[in-house]
Amino acid sequence: MKIKLIILMIAIMMSASVFLPGARDGIDLFVKIDGFSFDGEIETYTPDTLFEYINGGADLFLNFEFVKLNSLRYKSTKGAEITVDIYVHADLPNGFGIYTQERSEEGNFIKTGTEGYYEEGILNFFQGPAYVKISSFDLGEDEEQILKKLAHGISENIPYSKGYPEIFSKFPSEGKIPGSEKYINLNFLGHSFLNRVYSGDYLIGGKTLKFFVINSDSVSESEKVLSKYTEFAKGKGAIVKKENNIIRFIDPYYKKEGEMNVLVSGRMLFGMFLGKG
Repeated sequence: MKIKLIILMIAIMMSASVFLPGARDGIDLFVKIDGFSFDGEIETYTPDTLFEYINGGADLFLNFEFVKLNSLRYKSTKGAEITVDIYVHADLPNGFGIYTQERSEEGNFIKTGTEGYYEEGILNFFQGPAYVKISSFDLGEDEEQILKKLAHGISENIPYSKGYPEIFSKFPSEGKIPGSEKYINLNFLGHSFLNRVYSGDYLIGGKTLKFFVINSDSVSESEKVLSKYTEFAKGKGAIVKKENNIIRFIDPYYKKEGEMNVLVSGRMLFGMFLGKG
C-alpha cells in the first residue's frame, strides 16, 4: 500500500513544470487613500541593511532570498496611522514561502493578491515574489474596510501575475489538507542538505502524511541530496532499507512522524513521512 501511494503521487508530479519570474524594481506601488497622506518618504532596505528595520526578524527574510523592501507610513488628520511594507524576494516560490511562514492556518483569508489574510490591525498578502505587510493603529470601526481598499490598490499596481508556484497544481488533490502547502528555501526539516523544497500535508487512512518535492537542476544533484540524507540517518543509527528504488528509514529528528520514504526520479527527489495518526 505504501509503495502504491508513493508511486501514484510521483506519477502525477512528473509532469510538473515550474516558472520562476524574477524580481523587478523601480515601480512605485504605493497608492493614495481618502483621508490619509504620506507621512515622510519611502524608506528602502536591501539585504545589507534590512536588520536596521527588523533586527530580530531579518534572518528569516534573508533565508527566502530577500531582494528589497520599500516601506511607507500613512497618517490621517485624526491621528490614525498605517505602515505598508512591500518586501520583494528573488522569485515566486520565495515570495510565497515567506508569506506562509507568518500565515495562520486558520486565518481570515481574503482574495487580495494571490492570497491574503486580515486580522485586527494587520493585513498581509503575497503576489508573485512580493510579500506585502500592512499594519495600522487607531483606525476605528472602519479599519478592515480601509485596509482592504488600500491592499487592493497596491495589488493592482504590483507588476506580477497572481498565482501559486506551478508545481503545487501537480500535487495530488485527494486527501490534501487545504492550506498546508509551503515552500522552504533552506534547511527543510532542519537539514542543511534539503533546500528548495515544496511540501504539502495529507490525511489518508486516518494518518497525517507530509509529502515533499525537490526539483533539482540535474539527476546527479538529486542523487547527491539523497546520499547526504541517508548517510546522515546512518550516522545517527538509523537502519536504511531499499525496496523498489524507494529508500526507507526513520529520520533521527522526527521519529514520531513515522517512516521516511525517499525516491529520486529524474531531476526530482520525492519524500514522504508515513505517518502519524
